[in-house]
Amino acid sequence: MTQFFLIRHGETQWNRQGRLQGSQDSPLTETGLAQAHSLAQDLRQQRFDALYASPLLRARRTAEIINQYQRLPLLTHPGLSERNFGDLEGRRRDERPELWQAMTLRFQQNSVDVPGFEPADSLSRRAMTTLASLHQCHPDASVAVVTHGEWLRVVGNALAGHAPWSDATELQGNASVVMLNWPVQ
Repeated sequence: MTQFFLIRHGETQWNRQGRLQGSQDSPLTETGLAQAHSLAQDLRQQRFDALYASPLLRARRTAEIINQYQRLPLLTHPGLSERNFGDLEGRRRDERPELWQAMTLRFQQNSVDVPGFEPADSLSRRAMTTLASLHQCHPDASVAVVTHGEWLRVVGNALAGHAPWSDATELQGNASVVMLNWPVQ
């Protein structure tokens, strides 16, 4: 069994500004850096066998801070990247209200009419396939995975038996961790 520590990156400038990030990036804020350092302190006694991060800067930077105590090769995996929100990326609700209205339908259906928007079922397949792949690489290991909010939400939905686009799973807080034993029984 693989014990995953699923970690969301620290707060970013766009998180603070209410901008949707998706596949785009913005740096961690001072709060985000402090969150990552605090989490690293909390996890310092936990020995990981592997440390993975999304290739996006906010997740990699959070993982680098955690890795100050782990001293492991920091591996990136494209399957850990955040959902692509297409034309909504970098925007606040007040900038493109018609697109935001379309996005809110993601909780009611899997088809969203926003150019470049990654459907939730596609993200769910990608996330679950990535976890299965990491398990194959690290059976009977403790693995830290630093990733993103919507990625974590679809994993939670899949494990709870909810539709990928459901809002039944709460968005995991910045620089927080959830443990998951894989394969799930």
